[in-house]
Amino acid sequence: MANDYYKILEVDKNASPDDIKKSYRKLAHKYHPDKNPDNKEAEQKFKEISNAYQVLSDPQKKSQYDRFGSEMPGGSGGMDGMDFSNFGFNQGGQGFEFNFSSGDPFSDLQDVFESVFGGNGPKRSGFGGVRNQRQAGGNSRRKGIDLEMELSLSLEESATGVDKKIKLKHKVECDRCDGTGGEPNSKSSTCPTCKGNGKVYQRMATIFGVVQEEIICPTCHGSGKIYENSCKKCGGKMIVEEIEEIMVKIPVGIRTGDRIRVSGKGQAGYKGSVPGDLFLNINIKEHETLEVEGLNTFSVLSVNYFDLLSGIEKDVYTTWGAVQMKIPPLTNPKGKLRIKNHGLPKLNNSKAKGDHYVTLNVKMPKKISKEQSEILQKLKSEIKF
Repeated sequence: MANDYYKILEVDKNASPDDIKKSYRKLAHKYHPDKNPDNKEAEQKFKEISNAYQVLSDPQKKSQYDRFGSEMPGGSGGMDGMDFSNFGFNQGGQGFEFNFSSGDPFSDLQDVFESVFGGNGPKRSGFGGVRNQRQAGGNSRRKGIDLEMELSLSLEESATGVDKKIKLKHKVECDRCDGTGGEPNSKSSTCPTCKGNGKVYQRMATIFGVVQEEIICPTCHGSGKIYENSCKKCGGKMIVEEIEEIMVKIPVGIRTGDRIRVSGKGQAGYKGSVPGDLFLNINIKEHETLEVEGLNTFSVLSVNYFDLLSGIEKDVYTTWGAVQMKIPPLTNPKGKLRIKNHGLPKLNNSKAKGDHYVTLNVKMPKKISKEQSEILQKLKSEIKF
């Protein structure tokens, strides 16, 4: 095959439609031109991914491709043969892909925009024509990109809650120029590209016609102005990258798979818009001695037969620290002992807890003497079972 679409999307030929869509979204998000500005290789990769998905997501086109390869009867396997240069595909570093399978042909495109732009991607035009769905003005500028991080916590931290210091690398508004892109006291003039609107239109061809999109102006980066001297710190881009330490309050009872949203700590937004958010994906580390099932915790305590016969008090470790537990005389070693309200709490409710259960591990003596054996035999004959 001239173009191996399965290889491009990093799936095998037996991949399900859901697997193909999942891989496409992951790769499209990774190579989207807005996340890789001035990167021609990423832009080309994005086109290849889009083209491959346009074919493999359509059952009929996929069937033809599997039979004939990329040189399918009636034309190219996707949009390889189309010239996007006349339709402004490369203006402003933007790239677009459409799914022309059944249902909403733009649904996957919007999903990519939402993941890249934090739910504020460019609005779409209809088939076979050109129309704009957004009004000019600062309120239509895109929100900054959301960020995700994994945050690992100990079981004790998840049980009690904790204030956690996070080191975050993200883009923020330049403090030298206050996000204008111009050197302080530098003269400004209206951007000649967007005429001060902060946005321009770009068109691209699809097999259904021409689609027009409204994008941030690549010349003024959405400010509507250009400055005689660009800011020395940000180079006129209005944003800079910095490492920031933030304190995040971890709620009581959080679990693996939960997410914490930290508002405004994503990437800086375009001029006139708000920053994205930071999402912390929680992972609770495996504990050395405790097991977890729902809100209950479990541990193993080693005892000997004499402890079971006569009874004893032992320290048991829980997520709330060591607790003295009483083992009654003649305790059955096969049973579990319970310490009430020493399990894990419900989310944001420290009063509603599970229980802690203790399994007994009965230790045998390594050896006994002849005299000890005789004593045990005597005891055995005297004790009723």
